[in-house]
Amino acid sequence: MDPRITELETKLAYQEAALQSMSDEMATQQKLIESLLVDIEQLKKAVRAGQPSPMMKPSDEPPPPHY
Repeated sequence: MDPRITELETKLAYQEAALQSMSDEMATQQKLIESLLVDIEQLKKAVRAGQPSPMMKPSDEPPPPHY
């Protein structure tokens, strides 16, 4: 077989593998983005509902250092 054709086929195989790898990574990132969007919506609902922070009650927080 002509070496030029072999070289082109080799390059094509590497490009197809790289494209598949990028496609898989993009699918993974899309799933993560969708999950983060769900989390953001839940946080928005919690803020709008006025739910207290899971951290510390405002009355338990120490005063700022300048007081």
